[in-house]
Amino acid sequence: MAGHSGQFYILGIGRQTVKGTPQTTNKFRMRLTGGAVVPDVQVLDLPETDSSIQRSRAVKGGQLLGGAIEGFIRSDEISFLAYGALGASAVTGAGPYTHTATAAAAPPYFTLYSVYDSTALVDQYIDCRIPELTIRGGGGQALGYSAGFQGMTTVHGATDPGTPVPSAVEPLVYPNVTVTLAGSAVADIVESFEVTSSKNVAVVQGDTGVAPSAVELGRWSVTGTMTILFETDAKWRLWTTGSTSGTTASTSLSTEALTITATRSASDEVSMVMTLVELRQIGLTPDPSGEPLRMTYAFSAQPQATIANTFSVVSKNNISTL
Repeated sequence: MAGHSGQFYILGIGRQTVKGTPQTTNKFRMRLTGGAVVPDVQVLDLPETDSSIQRSRAVKGGQLLGGAIEGFIRSDEISFLAYGALGASAVTGAGPYTHTATAAAAPPYFTLYSVYDSTALVDQYIDCRIPELTIRGGGGQALGYSAGFQGMTTVHGATDPGTPVPSAVEPLVYPNVTVTLAGSAVADIVESFEVTSSKNVAVVQGDTGVAPSAVELGRWSVTGTMTILFETDAKWRLWTTGSTSGTTASTSLSTEALTITATRSASDEVSMVMTLVELRQIGLTPDPSGEPLRMTYAFSAQPQATIANTFSVVSKNNISTL
């Protein structure tokens, strides 16, 4: 027998119509840069008194299903992942299409096909949800994502649906990025960013057998950081005083509009749009090496009266439906 190369791996993903009914047709078959979704067997040691020096025997208490995958940002795949992470998606246009993912209380379920070397190991993961999605980028890099999954049911020895072919869309890179902060695209030089949407997953291990009974999502938050070249003290004073020209400490919470957009063409674009972000921290320390000073800008999206205005991921691509 021969071994199998670690690079021979594809993750298929399709959206289910309802919980409990697996999807047998993939929407995407994705290449990954790292991570995995795997069954997590819960093996328990149960210490108790007896007449032996040996440890107690183990028992299996259940099996969870989850993990996080990592990959490059493609405008078609990320529109699908953002839909899953946030919960709702609206499409406009007639080609290219604009997909706007916004938050909803009941996001969809997905079926995953974890495929090692075509047929060497194929698992089907049913009733999966995406509780967390991170999008990041930095100078001289391709944009990347990390998507967390939690699911319920595993079917081993499944059959890979085999289609479609992986996306032919090229990953977006940092030269495609424009950061618009406080209404200006040029006042601050942003060297890197990271934005995370999180829905506080709760896995319910009920009385329905080995697999969990439910994957429920809770309170939603969006947080992030940016690294900004230090040029003036405006952001420092905004954070501490509530105004870019303030001179004394204040209880005023500083907010700014923030949009991060990566554009290759009219049909290949991804934007993260926040009506207002709350400034949580400005980090600035001297550097004896003589390197240019950078500020760490930490923020959270401020809740808006209309939840779609709090945070949205807008993707332009040639996919008509998700």
